[in-house]
Amino acid sequence: MARIPLPTRESLASDELKERWDRQAVRGQVLNIQRAFLTNPGIDLNAFRVWRASGLAPRQRELVILRSAFNKKSTYEWHQHVRIARGEGLTDAEIFGLASWRTSTLYSEVEKDLLAYVDELAANPRPSDESFAAVAKGRSDGEVFGLTFLITLYFQLAHVMAALDLETEEPFVGWTVG
Repeated sequence: MARIPLPTRESLASDELKERWDRQAVRGQVLNIQRAFLTNPGIDLNAFRVWRASGLAPRQRELVILRSAFNKKSTYEWHQHVRIARGEGLTDAEIFGLASWRTSTLYSEVEKDLLAYVDELAANPRPSDESFAAVAKGRSDGEVFGLTFLITLYFQLAHVMAALDLETEEPFVGWTVG
């Protein structure tokens, strides 16, 4: 159970918040992370905008987010993005293979450069010059910023989810296939 009560549509105090709920509900179930944001309407996250600003293709974006979740052991983030990654065409082998991506043949060199960058950012606030150069190659400065922001945003969200004991809406998919 979450450490703070998550609102329902009925418990929201204003029509503006109910409209925000309804906009989210158009896409399906209002997720617990969305409900958490509704506890403080002054904080708004537009993940879709950050996704686009990263300059990554959907497959790459989901690999980066999943590896970020894996590094932070964020069950909520992992659970949600397994579903999203599957929707973007990633296989379970590609998703659950992220635990051993360095020795895997499932990922391209560009994807491995991205995953190495995620791992370095998880370990240090400043990744190595080599790792930075690898992800910057062929990307604009804005895309490098967007990619870096995406990764660190998901690290931050992992911390928020852990601090609040945010639970998945369905049983956790697990860290391995099966």
